[in-house]
Amino acid sequence: MFARLDWNLVVTAHGGRRHDLVRAVRPIVQLRRAGYSEVLVGRSGDVDACLAALAERLEADPVLATEVLARVVPVERTRALAADVGAQLVAESASFVDALVGRSFHVRVERRGHRRVLRSDDLERRLGGALAAALEARGHAPAVTFEDPDVIVAVELIGDVLGLGLVTRAQRAYRFVRL
Repeated sequence: MFARLDWNLVVTAHGGRRHDLVRAVRPIVQLRRAGYSEVLVGRSGDVDACLAALAERLEADPVLATEVLARVVPVERTRALAADVGAQLVAESASFVDALVGRSFHVRVERRGHRRVLRSDDLERRLGGALAAALEARGHAPAVTFEDPDVIVAVELIGDVLGLGLVTRAQRAYRFVRL
């Protein structure tokens, strides 16, 4: 299988359908439990090809598409969660600044665990502000929008693991890629 930090897909099943989902997508991607109900993680060598294969599978099985698979979120890298999550997010996302030049974006944080310790909306504002400031420091105007941005900076906090990536408009064209 793969290590705790070795994943680049977060896959969520509808209530009680985790096992059905794992079986249905096994030929496409191997999934394992992430420690939270109906939340799975997997690794694909080619995320875009994996998303295309999932779309084909869902087209062939409407029940899988409507009652089993809830959503898929691709991420580019994973890290162990640091004590200061906000500072870690800012540091880890610094490499995304070049990819955001001339593109509209917003930040979306999905948090599982850390109830009453972390707030997703606070982390979104902090990271979004840091990315906007970094763009301005490089002489570029940040283009933050919540209506069909070019990319979404996706942050997945699953227990003590951080997943981070840029989800493009093309990836979001698949109805199951939802943030």
